[in-house]
Amino acid sequence: MNLTDRRVLPLALNAIGIVAVAVASFASTSVPRSGWFAVATVLALLTWAIVVPLQRVFVQSQRRSAVLRWVRRAATVVGVVAASLSVAPSNGIHLAPLAILVILAVSDDTESIWWGAALSALSFVLTPIGALSAGLGTAGVLGYLASNAVWLLIGVSRRQARAATRRNRELAEQQAATHEQEARASALAAREAVARDIHDVLAHSLGGLVIQLDAAEALLESGRTSDAQAKVAQARALAAEGLADARRAVAALRSPDDPDSSEQSPVDLAGAAERLLRAHRELGGEADARVDLAAAAAPLQASVANAFERALQEALSNARRHAPGEPVSVELTAGADRIDLAVSNRVVAGRTPSDLGGGHGLVGMAERFAQLPGGTVSATERDGRFVVSATASLAAG
Repeated sequence: MNLTDRRVLPLALNAIGIVAVAVASFASTSVPRSGWFAVATVLALLTWAIVVPLQRVFVQSQRRSAVLRWVRRAATVVGVVAASLSVAPSNGIHLAPLAILVILAVSDDTESIWWGAALSALSFVLTPIGALSAGLGTAGVLGYLASNAVWLLIGVSRRQARAATRRNRELAEQQAATHEQEARASALAAREAVARDIHDVLAHSLGGLVIQLDAAEALLESGRTSDAQAKVAQARALAAEGLADARRAVAALRSPDDPDSSEQSPVDLAGAAERLLRAHRELGGEADARVDLAAAAAPLQASVANAFERALQEALSNARRHAPGEPVSVELTAGADRIDLAVSNRVVAGRTPSDLGGGHGLVGMAERFAQLPGGTVSATERDGRFVVSATASLAAG
């Protein structure tokens, strides 16, 4: 058994103290040899030996026994009474068991503070009685009472220290739980962001591939091989572009601090808009576009530029899917403190706004813009046209 163990060392030290007090009490020639003193000594030492291990077991127990509590209380009362009455006749030898019992009772935060205070008060009452029976003068009585006050103060100090330790432990546990919740929320937000990007990439790339391959098939059937090859080449370029976008979205989830992730890399929004419009036209769509970002007071933040790129991509994909062949009007403009996007197309008979890809693209768009300062998104039918609008402020942050 390792005596330096935190669980063993206190018990070993208390055992040494009990033996030392017993030897001093019965071997000293200056203490009385009366029967009552011997009984008091035995009771003080016995309760000391009982209360210390019971206290440790009770405090560390997950389920505290009521019987154990009352045994400990009874032993403590008996020990305090015996030690208080015999402390003066023992010439202060019994201060040790009295101090241990009072300090343990007062510092025990599993009991009411009034329990420890009552035992301390009992020692203040009984110590003078024992001192007077031993013929001790006023100065000696006051000295022992001062010792009792010290034990009380030590017990209160230990109680406060334990309470502070418990509060710190609870605070650390709460902070750990909060950090865990924040980590989970961050991971969930990252997954949602990737899900939005993957949805937009697939809606744009796969939808475009279907259109290109259908056109290539039709051209092959009509014998226009060179035109079909051109369509296949465009389809291949669109597939490569979509694959690259998907890889960037996955990389953003796997390595959120990667400088190549979409949230970290700067985005040329004007260039991205022209690329999307060119792809839309190559897929057979018509677009009347106005892109003017020159009035922005500062370079666009990556999160803002990405949000508007994805919004334009989703709006154009929806237009191709739900209003094929209809001209699309696009306005992407920036002022000194805000940026706006409006994409509209004529509503095709039999189509309703709720048809738009099950609503997932618009939901993802709204989630993305909700994270931007002043970000809003709307998708409504106005005067026979379906209009997707998005706006965000360009406040520095």
